[in-house]
Amino acid sequence: MKLTQLILEKRNRPKLVVMAGGAGTGKSYLLNQLDLGSLHQVNPDKYVEDPDSPAYNKLNPGVALANKEAEALADDKTSFVWDTTASNPDKIKLFLNKGYDVYMVMVYTHPMIAYIANFSRSRNVPRSAVFSTWRNVYDLIDKYNTMLKGNLSIFVNTRGGDFDKEIAAFDAAAKNGAAGISDYIERYNKANDTGKSTFRQEYEMSDQEKQEFYNAVKNVDYDTDDYSEDRALKKYFTDWYRKKGVGPGDDKMNNKVQSHRKAADNATKKQKQVLDDIADTLYDPTFQAKLQHSTPAEIDKRVQNFLA
Repeated sequence: MKLTQLILEKRNRPKLVVMAGGAGTGKSYLLNQLDLGSLHQVNPDKYVEDPDSPAYNKLNPGVALANKEAEALADDKTSFVWDTTASNPDKIKLFLNKGYDVYMVMVYTHPMIAYIANFSRSRNVPRSAVFSTWRNVYDLIDKYNTMLKGNLSIFVNTRGGDFDKEIAAFDAAAKNGAAGISDYIERYNKANDTGKSTFRQEYEMSDQEKQEFYNAVKNVDYDTDDYSEDRALKKYFTDWYRKKGVGPGDDKMNNKVQSHRKAADNATKKQKQVLDDIADTLYDPTFQAKLQHSTPAEIDKRVQNFLA
């Protein structure tokens, strides 16, 4: 194959610019400073914030629809910008396998800044998602740098130092691992009346279903003040009732409570591990060395050269 033909094929390959980073890191802030307005943009927010969307105010369905949109664009070999956490490298590899050239712009910020920014927005994810995406994404810096052959820029978003006090307090708490971070976050939430996700919604039931449910749980020992447990039990009952016209009965309802509590315990253990990992990461000099900051102007120049 002639060199000119290789160059032509390279130029004709579709391009994907991935805006990566955890919740609350400032991906949209940076994207607005890059000259990418001519490219189609895929963002779960489009579905989550649209009252006419089946994913309205539903995070996971919104992400699923955005992923589906991205895959449809790939089938048409369309170049686009994808706003995603990038916590799953297999999804990025999928586009490489489809013949895309991929450039990743990763936005990094301290986990406490991400936490504050997330809960300062009108729509915010649960705190467990803030910390888990933070841990998952930045653990992949080396992997993405290798996978994309250096097509990776990192923007370190310090928010102008506005939260240095909170960062210092978080870092001090992190010396005691997950327990220290959890204790600090609880105190911060109480002092600032924050930390409640907008995705926490009452499970939707008809008046008839509510009446049947509350009659059904008279002999069921469950914590009505536990949002997750209450929602899980209502969903279990309602799914059964809508299918069979009757509830599942006391035994099955009590078994559901126990299985949910077991799952919740496992989730708590996983979240503890996430916080322990964050504490270790913040004090790891090898990790800090990976955060090679580029300015928006420098990133835009590299991305424009990539797109040319």
